[in-house]
This record gives sequence, C-alpha cells and structure tokens, in this order.
Amino acid sequence: MADKGQGCKEIAVTLNREGYRTRAGERWGRTTVHKILTNEAYIGTLVWGARAGRPASKNGEGVKLGNAFPGIIDKEVFQRVQQNMTARQPGNIHPRTIPSQYLLSGLAFCGCGASLTGHSAKSGRHFYYQCNRKFKQGNEVCNGQAIPKSKLESAVITQIKSRILTEENLENLVSLVNKDLELASVQYNERLAVIDTELEDIRQRLNRLYEAIESGKLDYSDLSPRIKDLRSRQSDLEKSRVLAEAELLASGSESIKIEQVKAYAGDLKQLLAEAEISECKAFLKTFVKKIEINGNEATLKYRLPLPGLKNEKEVLPIETLGKVTIY
Repeated sequence: MADKGQGCKEIAVTLNREGYRTRAGERWGRTTVHKILTNEAYIGTLVWGARAGRPASKNGEGVKLGNAFPGIIDKEVFQRVQQNMTARQPGNIHPRTIPSQYLLSGLAFCGCGASLTGHSAKSGRHFYYQCNRKFKQGNEVCNGQAIPKSKLESAVITQIKSRILTEENLENLVSLVNKDLELASVQYNERLAVIDTELEDIRQRLNRLYEAIESGKLDYSDLSPRIKDLRSRQSDLEKSRVLAEAELLASGSESIKIEQVKAYAGDLKQLLAEAEISECKAFLKTFVKKIEINGNEATLKYRLPLPGLKNEKEVLPIETLGKVTIY
C-alpha cells in the first residue's frame, strides 16, 4: 500500500476499517504504521542502540548489521518506500528552531495514551494543553481536563530542578547505571568466551578429520557428512560471535562519570531558567522520555541526563518515576 503511494494515515484508516488490529489488539494509527514501514528488521537488518528514524553506525548511535537473518520485504521495495515517505514529509527542523510556544509538546501525554497538544482560547489570551484524542473525537473518548499551559509547565520545570537535577539523585542514578553497565559487560564477555571455546573445539575436530583423510586412514566420503555438520556449526558460531561483539559495543559499557553528569545538569538548570522555549524544549528532550497526566498528577519518566548523541541512549538500564502535583 505504501509502495503504491498511500500515506500512513490512509493505510491506518484502511486497516481499521477492514477489522485489522495491532499485536496489542489496538486500532491502527499513523505512528504505528510509520514504525513498521521504517523498521529495517523486515529486510533482515539488526540494529542496536539507535532510535527509530536515526541511522546506526559504529561511531554514532549504535550498530547496524545487515543480512543478520532472512528478510521478508524486498530491499528495493523497502528503499523505494523510504524515499517516497521522505519526499512527502516536510523538511526536518532542528529542535532549537521549532517555533512552538508550548514547552511540553511532544513530551506530555494524557492518561488515555494520546498526546497533549497546545490550544488557545479567548482570542489567544488563554493557553492550555488538551488531550488530542478528545480534541479530535469528542468528550466521549476521554474525560481528561484541559490544563493551563503556565501551570503545567511551571510545575514540571520546578520538579525537574528540585527533584531530578539534584546532586543526590544524580549520584544514585549514576551508581545504578554503572552497576548495570558493568554487569552487562561481564555477561557479554562470558558469552564471547563460551563461543570462542566451542569454536576452538570445532577447529580441532576438523583438523583431526582432515589429518585422517590425508593419512589415508579414512575416506573423504565417509567423513563428508560430519565435516559438513561441523562447518555449518562453525559458521553459526562465527555469526553469533559477531552479534555478541556488536551487542557489547552497543551496550556502551564505559562507566559514566558523575562529574560530567553534574556539569551537564547545571547547564540544564541555568538553561531552563534563562533560555527561550525552543532551546529549553531541545534540552528537555535529551533526557525526559514522557510526561503522563492523570487527573491532578503528572508522572515523569526520564533517563540519566547526558550530553551528546553518543550517550543519549534510551537503553540505559534505569527508568525513574517522579510525581508532580499540577493543581
């Protein structure tokens, strides 16, 4: 459907109309369709440590391994769809230049799962966040209330400064993350050691079989099936070793320095107090994952604030929750 020029929204409407549902049993949406159309796993590519829509590379955001398994989508079709989708979308804008007056747009979500979008009333004298699903489909789909823009943004920023970007909290986070990174590194190295041991055993077995053939003790026809099995297992193990090394690289096993995090957090605090909204939004998106609104409470999900794309990993093994009172 995408290859024939249909957009994500049009595809979602068709799937819903024909009774198809997602793996979770939900109705299809434009975002879900887009994720499927851009997922390189369907052409046999494995990706570690890169976010959706971002390229993976050894020197960038993760590692990409092509032909890791058989693809179910033709690569030419996949690339043609990517080109068509890129051609239809508006130009990408750096987050610092986004002309939005709503600081939490793209970060705040209603308890029903829909995003909170900014709206104005009274000829632009009042501004508020409202459930986008309720705004588009009516009151019967969600009972979430509109929230004054200044009240929500002020409450969230205050809590980020006083509860997240504190030395005590950051030290605890860094300690937990480094422990998990160290454990992950040990596990990956143990896995590599097991693979290397079996590979060495197979090499020795093959050498003995080759020597038996060269000495004339056994015919090649007698040993051919066994040699074929060993070579097949050897090939599988070598592929597994490549995957294990890539996973180790993508895990970012290097310990995080608390001084680096504290310095960055200090910059964040100052920026949240002094910078323009577009700059604040760009920096918030480097560590705030989601703000979920339920009634009078907002739950923040965030990761350890780290500068630079290389360290901006959603796979960090910690997710901390903190509640913010809105009213």
